[in-house]
Amino acid sequence: MIKRKNVILQMILLFILTVSLMGSPSVFASNQIHWENLSSAIKNNKANKKVFLLHFYYPTCSYCIMMDRNVFSSKRVINYLNAHFHNVLVDIYSHKKVMYFNGKYMSDSHIASKFNITGTPTEIFFSPTYKKIFILPGYWSKNNFLLVAKWIGSGKYKVETLRKFSRTQ
Repeated sequence: MIKRKNVILQMILLFILTVSLMGSPSVFASNQIHWENLSSAIKNNKANKKVFLLHFYYPTCSYCIMMDRNVFSSKRVINYLNAHFHNVLVDIYSHKKVMYFNGKYMSDSHIASKFNITGTPTEIFFSPTYKKIFILPGYWSKNNFLLVAKWIGSGKYKVETLRKFSRTQ
């Protein structure tokens, strides 16, 4: 009887641990990539000017989960994004209010609708002065995503096309 209780207790603990680790699809990346909401990224940008990466997602989106597991878990991607970007999660259905670039508060879902985001994942890159640089819709492989991130993070997007930049990488 005691063995059976121990097995049941171990199963319950294992279940709790599994659920806590998989609470949201971005948990795999959020433990490593420094994800922020837009309000805190804007505040942090005052002292530390960086490009903004807005990652539009939905927690049950299968391609968002794949991005978390296959792209945002890569050490190369993590290190590059943390060094060069304010990484912002935007849940396209969330009604939680955050400060937008213009200083007004709006929900993540309103921000998503402002950019006509209908599919996830979608990445939008903004300059440190809040000008839209590039939209990257859908799932991208780790290497292709990192190529785009380096093109933007290095500032090369200002002087050469992504195609030309990709030839030098």
